[in-house]
Amino acid sequence: MIEHSVNSPRPRRSTWRDEKAEERRSQLIDTALQVFAKKGFDKTSVRELAAAAGVAQGLMYHYFQSKDKLLEAVVERHSFLPQLKALLATLHDEAPAKVLKVVGKQFFDLLGQKESLMNIFFHETQSHPVVPRIWRGIMNEGTSLFQTYLDERVKAGDLKVHNTDVTARTLAYTIVLLRGTSVAFLHRTRPDEFINQMVDNLLNGIAA
Repeated sequence: MIEHSVNSPRPRRSTWRDEKAEERRSQLIDTALQVFAKKGFDKTSVRELAAAAGVAQGLMYHYFQSKDKLLEAVVERHSFLPQLKALLATLHDEAPAKVLKVVGKQFFDLLGQKESLMNIFFHETQSHPVVPRIWRGIMNEGTSLFQTYLDERVKAGDLKVHNTDVTARTLAYTIVLLRGTSVAFLHRTRPDEFINQMVDNLLNGIAA
C-alpha cells in the first residue's frame, strides 16, 4: 500500500483545461445573447449560433443540452438580479421613500444597460414557451427582492401593514414597462420624475 506524504501538493482545483473550457462557455453565452437579441430566439438555430461563435455545432451541444438551456445560461450570466440586490442592500438604512426612488431610477438605468437581454424578453414572449417561462422566473425573483425590503420596513414600523406583494409587483413591473416604452413618456414626464411620482402615490395614497 502506497502512502502519500502529508507534504505532497494537493491537486489544483482549477486546471488550465478547466479555465479554457469556462472561457469557451462564456464566449458561447455572450455570442448567444447578441444573436438572440438581433435575430430572435425562435428564429435562431443552433447551427447559426455555432457559426457566429466560430465553433462546430457539436461543441455547442457539448456545453448546452439544448437552445433552451443556452438561453437559461444567458439569463443567469446577464441577469439584472445581482445588481438590484446590491442596490437595495446599499441603501437599506435610508428612509423608504428615498430607497424606493433611488433604487427605482437605478433599476431603470440598469435595465437600459441590459438592453440586449431585455430585447429578447420584450420581443420574444409570444414566440417560444421557454421565453415567457424564464421571464416570469427572473421577474418573480426581482419582485421578491422588492417585497423582502418592504416586509422588513413594515416590521421596523417604517411602513404600515399592507399587501407588500402587490406593491413590489407594481414597482418592478411599472419600471420594466417604463423602460420598454419610455419613448412614449418623454413628451409627458421624464422617467425619473415618473418614478418619483409613482413612489409618492404608493407611499402617500391618493384618497382625499
